[in-house]
Amino acid sequence: MTKLEDLSEFDQKMFNEAHNTAVRALECNEVPVGCVFVYKGEIIGRGHNDVNRMCNPTLHAEIVAVEDVTRWCESNKKDLNEVFSNCDVYVNLEPCCMCSSALYQLKVKRVIFGAPNERFGGMGSVMSNDDFKHTSTIRIIPNVDVERPIQLLRDFYKQENPFAPEEKRKTRNKLPAREGVE
Repeated sequence: MTKLEDLSEFDQKMFNEAHNTAVRALECNEVPVGCVFVYKGEIIGRGHNDVNRMCNPTLHAEIVAVEDVTRWCESNKKDLNEVFSNCDVYVNLEPCCMCSSALYQLKVKRVIFGAPNERFGGMGSVMSNDDFKHTSTIRIIPNVDVERPIQLLRDFYKQENPFAPEEKRKTRNKLPAREGVE
């Protein structure tokens, strides 16, 4: 496990940016995952999960941030391959297998992530680059400041998901009716 304070001051700041982006996801009733892409010391892409709002299961934080980087490259007339291969990615939760595969295909330089994703993690927890068979390698700094992302996940799963179908929603503080009692 890597403590946040073990990172450089700059990496701490960028990791906190990813965390703050995850907090925004929670405020939007999305799974609280936040991601930032940094190129030459500048945040050029940012995203948080947008799956529920957009009804699109692929709009994970990393994918939303990749789209942001793509727009940045277009508006700044930069080569996508050159930019992605020089990006550091900060994400508060280990990228899932889908997002990890995308990051390997994009050949990003480094991924610094928070809590491991024991169910879907694609950077060591469930799968790794060996499983994807990509030729690129990424320097991975795992398990940074694990408690904050876990607390965000707990907060998310405590609340009712307004995007869930009515029959699937949690019924908090509602006791079953008893006969003769209103």
